[in-house]
Amino acid sequence: MSSQLSTLAIEVVETITALIDPADLRSLRLVCRGLNDKTLRDFGLTNFATVQTDLSAKSLQRLRDISESEHLAFYVQYLHINFGDDGKLGRGLDWPRHPSGCLADEPNGANLLRDILSQKLLKCRSFHIHSYDEYRPPHETDCLIPSDAAGIILSIVAKAGLALKAFTIQCSHHVNGRLWTPRLQMPLSQTPDFVAAWSHIEELVLDYAMTVDQGAWAIHLIASAPRLRKLSLGFYEAETSFTTLLGSLHKLNRLEELSLRSANVTVENISTLLLNNCETLRSLTLRHVSMENDGTWATVLKNMKGQLPHLQYLLLFWLKQETNYYRRVVFSKMTRYPVVPGPEDPGPDKRLRIERRRIESVSEPIRLRYWGGGRRVVGVEYHGVGIDHVLSALADTVETR
Repeated sequence: MSSQLSTLAIEVVETITALIDPADLRSLRLVCRGLNDKTLRDFGLTNFATVQTDLSAKSLQRLRDISESEHLAFYVQYLHINFGDDGKLGRGLDWPRHPSGCLADEPNGANLLRDILSQKLLKCRSFHIHSYDEYRPPHETDCLIPSDAAGIILSIVAKAGLALKAFTIQCSHHVNGRLWTPRLQMPLSQTPDFVAAWSHIEELVLDYAMTVDQGAWAIHLIASAPRLRKLSLGFYEAETSFTTLLGSLHKLNRLEELSLRSANVTVENISTLLLNNCETLRSLTLRHVSMENDGTWATVLKNMKGQLPHLQYLLLFWLKQETNYYRRVVFSKMTRYPVVPGPEDPGPDKRLRIERRRIESVSEPIRLRYWGGGRRVVGVEYHGVGIDHVLSALADTVETR
């Protein structure tokens, strides 16, 4: 059977191997040279499109080994930087620092990574850095923290001219996910070489607890990315001026996905930002976003109606609204719509309860998010066409508690 399989056209073999488990694919590749060759593409994309590293000596050596394989290096597209088993980055290497705690110029580990990315892994232009809270980080020279890793990648972009496709810094515990500003190598982002390389980026995710002193840097990164399609931002300390600046960026007009977490907005600046991208925006996520200056979310929802023809995904979760003080926004009146029968949907958090309701003239059910065992609807999610009917229903039912 295997000998007959090896005689099939490569397109047919790839159709078959796409249906089998990765472990079985690895076993199949050992059968004969013909199948090994014809399954290389599926094997490479399945096992090496995304490569993990903790920037330790052992991990960087493995990355170098992959980069020196003419068969595997071609398939590496995404580098995910995450902690090792001991919760640390960069173990087994020396990372000399200035008295300020910032890395000294040209650490050996950073140079090795730069050479691998600029000379061998020529398709690896997307980077994901997993973060945690770095309030007053130590000045250790035998390991790194996530802001060091971010600074190293941004330094490589500037010095090697890597034309990035995607850059992500993400913290699983967002509220306590601050980065240490001095270690982000911010001045390098102002250099012409960095700006030229950065101009190719299409996805930017800064979903951690961004502080006020990092706002100008973030705006510069966004303004230098005219091809940006996806933007996700999270904040620790947010100012409405940031969203106003975001809406004033005329080149920021091709977004397909926008996500804001813990931002402060006004009716004017959030409406401007959305309308600037009205011809392309397909997905909008707003979590823990606060409306200021006596504005209302009902006004924003009404402003969106009829203006976002391609929007097909909407998530609103734990919004707030300022009157004399911040009040929680709820959509509890959405329960007037009939329940969609079926098993209860699992929520992203065990404290959340998800319920599906049907709005007339809308193709898909809307998912209501209840917090704990209460009846307050603190979030709504919709994925489908007919978004204007959903916006109308939300505008009519939004209230504060």
